[in-house]
Amino acid sequence: MSHRLFQVGATFCHIPKNIKAAKLPATLILSGHIMKKTILSGLICSLISGYSLADEVEKIVIIAPMQTPLNITTDPKLPRQPLPAQDASDLLSSISGFSLVKKGAASSDPVFRGLAGSRLNILTDGNQTLGGCGNRMDPPTAYISPQTYDTLTVIKGPQTVLYGPGNSAATVLFERDSYRMEKSGVEGFSNLVLASANRKGINSQVKFGNENTYANISASYNSSENYKDGQGIEIHSAYKKWSTDLELAYTPSDDKIISISVGRSDGEVAYADRSMDGSLFDRTHGAVKFDWALQGNILKSIEGQVFYNYVDHIMDNYSLRHFVETPMNKAPRAMNPDRKTYGAKVLAHGELNQNGLFSIGLEHQQNEHTNRMSMNINMIPVEAQSRTTDGRFEQTGLFAEYELNLAENQQWVSGLRIDRWQATDERKMVGSMMMMSANPTAQLTRKESLYSGFTRLQRQTDNVSYFAGLGYVERFPDYWELLGAGRSSETSSSAFNTQHEATSQIDFGLVHQSTDWQSSASIFYNQINDFILIDNIFVKMAKAHNVTRNVDTESFGFELDSKYILSKTITAGASVSWVRATNLTDHTPLAQQPAFQGRFTLDYTLNDWQLGMLWRVVQKQNRIAVGQGNIAGQDVSTTAGYGILSVNANYSQSQSIDWSFGIDNLLDKTYSEHLSRAGAAVSGYTQIDKVNEAGLTAWLNLNWRY
Repeated sequence: MSHRLFQVGATFCHIPKNIKAAKLPATLILSGHIMKKTILSGLICSLISGYSLADEVEKIVIIAPMQTPLNITTDPKLPRQPLPAQDASDLLSSISGFSLVKKGAASSDPVFRGLAGSRLNILTDGNQTLGGCGNRMDPPTAYISPQTYDTLTVIKGPQTVLYGPGNSAATVLFERDSYRMEKSGVEGFSNLVLASANRKGINSQVKFGNENTYANISASYNSSENYKDGQGIEIHSAYKKWSTDLELAYTPSDDKIISISVGRSDGEVAYADRSMDGSLFDRTHGAVKFDWALQGNILKSIEGQVFYNYVDHIMDNYSLRHFVETPMNKAPRAMNPDRKTYGAKVLAHGELNQNGLFSIGLEHQQNEHTNRMSMNINMIPVEAQSRTTDGRFEQTGLFAEYELNLAENQQWVSGLRIDRWQATDERKMVGSMMMMSANPTAQLTRKESLYSGFTRLQRQTDNVSYFAGLGYVERFPDYWELLGAGRSSETSSSAFNTQHEATSQIDFGLVHQSTDWQSSASIFYNQINDFILIDNIFVKMAKAHNVTRNVDTESFGFELDSKYILSKTITAGASVSWVRATNLTDHTPLAQQPAFQGRFTLDYTLNDWQLGMLWRVVQKQNRIAVGQGNIAGQDVSTTAGYGILSVNANYSQSQSIDWSFGIDNLLDKTYSEHLSRAGAAVSGYTQIDKVNEAGLTAWLNLNWRY
């Protein structure tokens, strides 16, 4: 589909003909359906009119992408510091407001505004991948190779209902461009990453075809050996990952497309935070999609998809580490969970009049989780065991959004959603592997109807855009909260009756842009009734238990981003984020909250060269609740503050080839993220309290567009 004309709400912005689509700022390169629904039309137009400034900024190694008040949109293929991302969580960590629950070099769990797990709705080309591990060894982001996608969009807070239920923290969309080719030919992107710890990464995407059909092939391979922290201590964290995806599309016109896609991926990851590693991350997926323009007076287009995802995961204590017999570990053991996810969605777009746009849709998803294990793989291999289903989930959602132009530069946007949930507990026994008991909720099915909605007023002037919004989300507990890790409740050996969450949130945001200054601010406040808390030291019957329980919470915070062009050659930038959350039920801090952090950048441009510096400053975190947290991690201890200095350089060899290289943690500082998990005893490695981050790290990145 043509990039020459962008439709944003009811506003049309014409792109100057001398600008190539590939060189547009990342905030503008949106897929067709996102463009129709983006909320800040006036801002987009102002950005386009000032394209020369934005284009210069985009050439610099990305530190923290500029954002609209509500949406962050960036190109995952662009080089960025710290070290170019090897999975989706690494990429998200470069965006203000995101933190990571670290486990080593790979498979970190993303956290936004102090909220993790399924409070983040993460989709790839509209499809959802649900991990298998009951202890979040394989979060959805672990299966995403970001540089094989064209656009990353983050929608902050509960300010949309179009992309699934439960998005109390944010909606995260990884998407590949689907547009008609202007002529027969081949276009592509290839990337090479080399770094310390013998890290190697190859990512490639090739699209070829003609005006009526095309094939899009994506592939990636990433690997690394163990890294060393600032003290030279080796961290058990090696990994190998690969993925392949194929899309075949029929494009009879610029506004019509039908496609089919299939893909496979696999890998292995060593973990410093637990007693087992991931030796299998086998994923298979397929989807059929369409986006079709209509000629109706009211209904303008319809899109839909059907998808399937299957994840087969093995965790064991012998493949990637030396097995040592202990009283609790008499023999090598393995667990093999898997998850099948099916889904379908149809979405229609239209306009009631010249001032009103609407989208209405229906979706359905169901998934099944099974498990099998062996306590002695020498006697009984895990592959010889039969799989046992432990949980089934089903969800059907009906939703609609409406945008009304109140004036030339003012809009009111609202949405409503209802989801019908059904979950069945298929477990016969509950508890840990060492102590099992009969499941009191065996074969119990719970059904609930949950509601979500938002309303937002937004306004644009020549150089300022701002909005105020109110959102409400009811979130159904996920597998990890209800069934995973052998958790119980306060009164039962099963957590299956845990109540759903209800989030009420207020969001404010503004963006200012002038000739040499860009700035963005986002502020939020929420209250969550029946917040699902993981309490690993809850005392019942005079003994500590791993419990899922409901509490009431409140949190508030902000993200600020700014870039200032000091001269034709020097650009300064800053971004800060902060959140403060409280457990109102226990009158304690809410666990697993990131510390205040700031990123300060300075970039120097001379002809084809850009030189940059990043100083990341993180405050100490004393507001903790030891032993409590979420499905991704728990508070271990307070964390000292730190500052990390990194440098980078970028060389544009041509319009198609860019080299970037850098040094992260230039001063070789020893530190750990506050959301790092506790270190585990791994045979042959130094015992650590927390998982420390890498010391001085050098990297090289090559991007080739053709």
